[in-house]
Amino acid sequence: MKKILLSSALAFGLASAVFASPPDEGMFPMSELKRLNLQAKGMQLTPEQLFSTEGTSLVQALVRVGGCTGSFVSEEGLIITNHHCAFGAVAAASSVENDYISQGFLAKDKSLEIPAAGLTVRITTSYDDVSAQVLAAVAGISDPAARLEGIRRAMRSIEQAAKAKDPKQAHEVSEMFVGRSYVLFHYQTIQDIRMVYVPPRNIGEFGGESDNWMWPRHNGDFAFVRAYVAPDGSGAAFSKDNVPFKPANHLKVNPNGVQEDDFVFIMGYPGRTFRHYPAGFLEYQRDHLLPYTSQTFDWLIDYMKGLGAADEAKGIALASRQKGLANTTKNYKGKLQGLKRIDLVAQKRTEEDQMRAAIAADPALQARYGGLLERLDSLYGQMKTDASRNMWLSYFMRNSATMQIAVATAEARQVIEVADKAVQDSVREAVHKRLRTAIERSFGAYDVSLDRDFMAYMLNQAMDWPADQQMSSLNSLFGKGDRAQKIDKMLNRIFSKTAFGNKEALLALYDKNPAKFISQRGDLMFIASEMHMMQQFLRVNDQNTNGALSAALPEFLELKLTLQPKDFVPDANSTLRLTYGYIRGYEPEDGVYQTPFTTISGLIAKGEKSGDYEINEGLVAAYKDQDISQYMKPSLKDVPVGILYNMDTTGGNSGSPVMNAKGELIGVNFDRAYTATINDFAWNEAYSRSIGVDIRFVLWVVDKVAKADFLLKEMKVK
Repeated sequence: MKKILLSSALAFGLASAVFASPPDEGMFPMSELKRLNLQAKGMQLTPEQLFSTEGTSLVQALVRVGGCTGSFVSEEGLIITNHHCAFGAVAAASSVENDYISQGFLAKDKSLEIPAAGLTVRITTSYDDVSAQVLAAVAGISDPAARLEGIRRAMRSIEQAAKAKDPKQAHEVSEMFVGRSYVLFHYQTIQDIRMVYVPPRNIGEFGGESDNWMWPRHNGDFAFVRAYVAPDGSGAAFSKDNVPFKPANHLKVNPNGVQEDDFVFIMGYPGRTFRHYPAGFLEYQRDHLLPYTSQTFDWLIDYMKGLGAADEAKGIALASRQKGLANTTKNYKGKLQGLKRIDLVAQKRTEEDQMRAAIAADPALQARYGGLLERLDSLYGQMKTDASRNMWLSYFMRNSATMQIAVATAEARQVIEVADKAVQDSVREAVHKRLRTAIERSFGAYDVSLDRDFMAYMLNQAMDWPADQQMSSLNSLFGKGDRAQKIDKMLNRIFSKTAFGNKEALLALYDKNPAKFISQRGDLMFIASEMHMMQQFLRVNDQNTNGALSAALPEFLELKLTLQPKDFVPDANSTLRLTYGYIRGYEPEDGVYQTPFTTISGLIAKGEKSGDYEINEGLVAAYKDQDISQYMKPSLKDVPVGILYNMDTTGGNSGSPVMNAKGELIGVNFDRAYTATINDFAWNEAYSRSIGVDIRFVLWVVDKVAKADFLLKEMKVK
């Protein structure tokens, strides 16, 4: 396999240099490792021991688990990740009779392990720089939308060529720098993932939403799953004939843990960050996306809580969806607070004013970058103009099965109507098949009353838009008189007198006569048709805006590099990265110092009989009755639960192994402190802290609470 150097410096034709001192921030691609001089920071492994495409290295123990990270901890494909990363699979397997969410799940031998629905595993095997190929495909294309589409086509073509050459692996091109640098990653994919041990919710999620994104933390956010493959080693789907996967490498678990100021590092798959973006982008986030998302998700969460309180089965069915929404809305509120606390937009505006002054003072810069900053402001201004309708449409479609199906039906009708008569039959057949699939998929975690009342909420909201953005269909139907009453009357009619709201009835109606279904009229389809037209209009606008940004943002970064020479690390993009730091407390506000460890005694003191702090009685009993001394090393007086460190993490790092200087597992990353939710936009050692569950608590729970010492033996810690 080809070894290449993939660095931001190379991508911009800059000379590579070793960092003279620790960087202030960084989620570093594997190609950066040799430049970091990690040994000077405390690392005891070489770059080749961390990542190599030609021999065994630590990266072969790392996996991408769905949208999270995990790591192999045994020779039998055992993976440790977060409780919240496995939560969707646990919820899917749960019922009122087998409530694995509340009670947890334990397979006492491999034959009892059950499928973890929705989870797949990816292992990064190698990568190639394909920037030249992608950019060559759009050379000479000036139209923004056409250039963006050309880049996408080139990426797909490269992926397809890689797949034809090596069909056993997955291949994915990732954009490292917008419009500038592209990397083809190669992944081994494993489809058969099974649950092994997931602790009860009042251990794995102790503190609930009250403690989410907060420190101190006392939850055991960990879970064990196992990877299975076909007997020939291929990543086949679930089969009783499959066997445990034998990874090329797995992590050694260090049961002695860490102390304050110890060197630690994480390798994982962090999601998106936006640290190299201009002020206009942050203004859009601050003024539109973040507050609107929080407001909408809060409404959905409150409604789901009410449903779950009244009906246990509904609570279980909606648990995963509710948890995901709650996690996002609190994160977004933290970002809003962080943006205001450090006034990041003002900082970016000051930086851009300095850029303008530099451009004006230098004819060469004026020739190359004149008008760039104004162009960026104009593009983000367009995004702000369309923001209300764009977000409303997006969240309406994502969270209402009824409206999603209605708009898909309006689209199907339009496609058939405009098709050339010579091909109309084949088009109609394809459209019918696609629409039926859309109907089936729309009913996920569905509740008819939630769908109906959310539609009322969103339709009433759209009636308050500025006059020049009003929807004619809504004005026609509800513009005069009591609009809320009229909306309720229409929805009552739809859900009582049509098949909408019932998956089986709707599919039966569709299958009886697809053409008649698609040609249906009425108030719902009247609104859906205009929403489809709005969707088309906004899609074209978005393509033009995003295409123009894909050309302008690389210029913006080049300008920053010219005026502020430094080693730029690419924004995170769900590809394999390394970050390092130290076990360290901090002072989130004046006069308040928070230590980097929490303990079981603190957990018990926090416990209550119900609610977010519901205590697990088995945990309390085990703590009182069992010898805990072996879990208190090296110097703590109690079993540690949570650990705090100053590493640079973001979404996607959930489940990442926290490792000591030798590459041994000492914790599992799961969160950030509230002050660090702004990490997607900016990072600073003073306020950015990430949170993990201490491996000593993991081992103690497995041993003393779950009585699953067979797992400890498999991990060779007992």
